[in-house]
Amino acid sequence: MNRPRPSLLVQGFRLTLRNWPFVVWAYAVNLAFGLLAGIPFATGLAPYLDHSLAAQKIAGTIDLAYLAELEIHLRASNFFPIAIRTAGYLNLLQLLVLFILFAGTIFVYVSAEPARLSVLLRGGVAYFWRFVRAAIIAGCLALLILGALLGIRAAVLDRLSAGHFDRQMFIYWAITGAVVLLAGLMVRLWWDLVEVYIVRNAMDGQLQVREALLPAFRLLVRHFFRIAGCFLLVAAAGVSAFGVCLYLWKALPAHQVWIACLLAQLGLFLLLASRFWQRGIEAALVMSVDPPMVAAVELAAMVEEDEPTPSEIDVLAAMSEPTLRDLVLKLRTEPLASPEVVLPPPPSAELSETNDPQVSRLDLHEKKFPLGGSPPSEKPGPIEKSKIVDPKTPAPEKKP
Repeated sequence: MNRPRPSLLVQGFRLTLRNWPFVVWAYAVNLAFGLLAGIPFATGLAPYLDHSLAAQKIAGTIDLAYLAELEIHLRASNFFPIAIRTAGYLNLLQLLVLFILFAGTIFVYVSAEPARLSVLLRGGVAYFWRFVRAAIIAGCLALLILGALLGIRAAVLDRLSAGHFDRQMFIYWAITGAVVLLAGLMVRLWWDLVEVYIVRNAMDGQLQVREALLPAFRLLVRHFFRIAGCFLLVAAAGVSAFGVCLYLWKALPAHQVWIACLLAQLGLFLLLASRFWQRGIEAALVMSVDPPMVAAVELAAMVEEDEPTPSEIDVLAAMSEPTLRDLVLKLRTEPLASPEVVLPPPPSAELSETNDPQVSRLDLHEKKFPLGGSPPSEKPGPIEKSKIVDPKTPAPEKKP
């Protein structure tokens, strides 16, 4: 029987929630590098923010006019290029660290490993160069496709501008721009699915990056509207949460600097969490539609461990109700002394439920901690052979 398709939004949210330390660690990395990159800017901005009458409009609220005036003053000084160069080096290092963290996150999403920092770093380092090769392939493909589409769009708009004006020209501009954005979204989703397939194929012994390109493309074409809708919905939710935090920041009084800082950081945290949610959606799609073969092998091994041995099956077969003739023959041939036979516990219904080849690694994330329910009950262990007695042994004599 085919299992119903799970909701990608719900499955992705559960993956993100059960691995919430990853979001915290990624936010801590962003905050640390942001503070390091902000030290030169704070040194250069101190004379303007400490002694300027317009400092409250810059530090407490968002005022574009005062920010533009501050930029004019900063261009006349020499510290601005130095600070930009220092921030550029720190951004490259930050990108490298975040690349490792996201690679480890995908590894945990697919393999259902525990959400620990050691596991995250081990998976990120193990798949780092494969993800770099996938990023190079996706970047070259994006430059080729988007460059060609942008060139065609510019030529079409240039030709249409001779005979169309105002409203019609705006409609053509919007339609061609939507086509380019749709192509860019397809490339981005394909790149993310390739990264998930790299980890998924490694579980089956396929270590080449090229083996993940075609399956990711087929899955994207087959479920494009489903995954693209979820991807855009989560992105809109993250941007909306960030926008609400900025709106509340603007509505605060000018002297509430710390509250404004906390609101800004909360918006950035929610925006980062939405990115992890998108990765969870992509991992849930791959693991539900195309799970690795190793999951079925491990499931079969688990079921075999819970199945009774052949000797136990013979004992169970002998436990059927005997007829009157069998009892008479048994009294004639066997002495009246044998211990009572201990019947094994009835097999649990969970064994039949778990014997499902469609079970994927998403179910293993349930063991981290349950969401709104009790943890799954333990399966009954195998029957101890010490409690099974051969029925041919003599039964104990019953006293009248």
